[in-house]
Amino acid sequence: GPVAVLPRPRPRARGGDRQPVVRRGRCACAAVEDETFDAVVFHTTLCHIPEPSTALTEARRVLRSGGRVIVFDGDYETTTVARGETDPLQACVRAAVLFLVHDRFLVRRLPALVIDAGFESPVLRSHGYVEAPTGGYMLSLLERGIDVLGADGTIGRELAQALNGEARRRSDEREFFGHIAYASAIAAKP
Repeated sequence: GPVAVLPRPRPRARGGDRQPVVRRGRCACAAVEDETFDAVVFHTTLCHIPEPSTALTEARRVLRSGGRVIVFDGDYETTTVARGETDPLQACVRAAVLFLVHDRFLVRRLPALVIDAGFESPVLRSHGYVEAPTGGYMLSLLERGIDVLGADGTIGRELAQALNGEARRRSDEREFFGHIAYASAIAAKP
């Protein structure tokens, strides 16, 4: 997954304004010297990789002393579009999450992961994402789940079309609801 790294702002040629420079890359391939950056940002990244501890350790390596790691990720086990106990669209969003997310419980272990990587004093905060009464991102997640269920033979073409139709109907008629809990953690390199 991509990692944005923010080095210490440098004065611009004209006017002396200090602007950060952003680099994007893959953690495992970071050809960066030790203690280069003031901050490393993981935005909805760690839950998608098999070894988040490796990425956090790499972040610690490239951070200067006092630098910050900033993580924002989803608690994807909370992903829902259900309007009731037996809502058939919930199975679709669940299929998308299982297909797209490597570790849907990552944020529940985030403080321990950050501490184990050598950071201090992580501050964890909760952020909810709600989409209502029309769908956007959550509607696309539903459609992806329907595609997954169709591709693996769990549902047939007609049911996939009906589920897509129901999802779009809810959005068009302003009856749509979707929610994912997110969390952020900010910690310092000693």
